[in-house]
Amino acid sequence: MTLSTEAFLESYKPEVRDLALRIRDVVRDVLHDTSETVNPAYKTIIYGAGPHMSDEICYIAPLTTSVNLGFPYGTKLPDPEGLLKGTGKLMRHIKFEGETEVDTPAIRAILTAAKTHGNF
Repeated sequence: MTLSTEAFLESYKPEVRDLALRIRDVVRDVLHDTSETVNPAYKTIIYGAGPHMSDEICYIAPLTTSVNLGFPYGTKLPDPEGLLKGTGKLMRHIKFEGETEVDTPAIRAILTAAKTHGNF
C-alpha cells in the first residue's frame, strides 16, 4: 500500500504540516512533471523523474519545528543567495521555519536548476 502525502503528514504538528504542504505547492508548481513518492522509512516526500533514488531531484523532510527542502546534488546547484546548507559531499538543504520564506524567486531558481541538473 502506498502512503499518501496527506496521511504521511498527519502525525506532524499542524504548523509543520502546513509548512510542508506550502513547500509542496511550490515544488509541484516548478517541478510539475515529476513523480511524488512518500518514503516513510526516511520520513521524506521525494520528487523526481521516477520512483528510484537515482531519479531524485529533491525531497521534503518535515522535522519537529521546521521543514527541510533537500537536494541530493545540492553542491552542483547555483546558489547566489547562500540558501543551501550542509556539509556532505553532494547533499544540501534549505531549512524553513515559516511560510513567508517558501515562495521566493531564489527558491524557485534552485528548484528549476535542480530539475535540469544531470539526467533530469
